Amino acid sequence: MEGLSFVGPNTIKSGWTTVRITNDGGMTHHGLLYRLPEGVTAEMLDEQLVRPIQASLTASIEGDIEKATRIASTFPGWMGDIEYLGGPGMMSNGVTGEATMYLEPGNYIVECYVKSDGVQHNYNPVPGERGMVLPLTVLPEAGGMEEPDSNVTLSVSNAGYEIIDGAFVIGENSVRINFDEQQLYNNFVGHDAHIFRIDPDTDVEAAARWPDFFPVDGQQTPAPAKFVGGIHDMPEGSTAYFKVDLEEGEYGIVAEIPDAKAKGLFARIEVTNG
Repeated sequence: MEGLSFVGPNTIKSGWTTVRITNDGGMTHHGLLYRLPEGVTAEMLDEQLVRPIQASLTASIEGDIEKATRIASTFPGWMGDIEYLGGPGMMSNGVTGEATMYLEPGNYIVECYVKSDGVQHNYNPVPGERGMVLPLTVLPEAGGMEEPDSNVTLSVSNAGYEIIDGAFVIGENSVRINFDEQQLYNNFVGHDAHIFRIDPDTDVEAAARWPDFFPVDGQQTPAPAKFVGGIHDMPEGSTAYFKVDLEEGEYGIVAEIPDAKAKGLFARIEVTNG
């Protein structure tokens, strides 16, 4: 990262791929990875989706819900054909987020849409200039990376999270995550996993609500807790990996969906010394 920009290659080989983001940007960020529909370019994404979403958000902040709704009705039809394929989850300043997914050839985007003062990080007010959006082309040539190892396996379904093998430990964790069930919610995303530390003064309710983008204060910096990583949503049946560095103590895992805690997409984990 450099300021509010991702820095990385624009072309990579296909197969198992690690996306690593070192967050030294002074605030919470993340890196949603998705494949663009055939024929859709990064420029079209910016003009037809990112900018209208920001305009709708601004109208909502100003209290003009009718205008916000009218703008939202102009979102392009191809929006529903975007395929979410993981990417590093929410990470506070000083945290390195890392996610490993199996990527097929195609044109992808890595983006962060956390808000600062009501403005999404993927939005740049300068016409023709992008914010935290990195176009990425995955080539047909295979990269040859092997599937990672893991020390804990986590499943996510409509019922919530379940540790089905191993355990979270103090230090570095390589987490295998199985997306056993998936569904799209009205904020346009599905089941994923973002981990935050629960300290004695952490407002757990606020931290569990924060990842939902659609409320005006959703993903608005500063975050109410220290996020240490995770992974964005992927299609049902997918398997991917992410790394988190944990200290002794309690953590929360939450999905970026409306009312995640009420829907069961929140869990506490205890990391102990033995």
